[in-house]
Amino acid sequence: MTYNSTLYRLLLVFVVAFVAYPVIANTELSLLLPNFGLVHAELEEVDTFDQQGGWEQYSSPKGVELGVEKGVYRAYTMNAGYVWGLNKQSHSDVILEVEATPLTLHYENGFGIMCRSNTADNGDGYYFMITGNGYYSIRIGQGNEVRPLVDWQPSDAIHRELDTNRLRAVCVGNYLAFYVNDKLLATATDDSYQTGYAGMSVTASTDTDIDVAFDNLSIYQVK
Repeated sequence: MTYNSTLYRLLLVFVVAFVAYPVIANTELSLLLPNFGLVHAELEEVDTFDQQGGWEQYSSPKGVELGVEKGVYRAYTMNAGYVWGLNKQSHSDVILEVEATPLTLHYENGFGIMCRSNTADNGDGYYFMITGNGYYSIRIGQGNEVRPLVDWQPSDAIHRELDTNRLRAVCVGNYLAFYVNDKLLATATDDSYQTGYAGMSVTASTDTDIDVAFDNLSIYQVK
């Protein structure tokens, strides 16, 4: 669940009010991708997190919370390092879309969606991350390290602070692409992982916390 072995407990009492996008998902997507041409994807699932379903649930007395809660998938940590929660549906070539709303004021901390993740909880997989102060990155988890394929860069396409962002991760063959609010921000190529699971991830810096509500996840299978 997390790279950090030293965790601390924080009891949160919060009232959150935010406006999410309506649950609207195209039944098909068509994207023109380098080296692949026009790629078609069909909607396989829309998850509104109204029930637990196949998503990972985890609670630690030392400060990590993951799971479906009040119609969202909530990911929280008060520890430095990456924390993630996965579903149980394997995929290969896939397009993932999700709405993400930060709930804490440490805007420098990151959050996002994962593809081709490993259920062994070792952090392997691809991470498509943004921060509340307007930065984005594509990263790869390997063993005890999450390193950049595209390092942190700023973009005006990212909604700042406690606003909701719509994230899209494209994982087709060795091609990775990251869209935020329908704008293409970054691409990368890597062939380390071919199959895996969808996931949500958050990462905090030392002496801060990160709490994010994820909602309306759409999973498109590339044909």
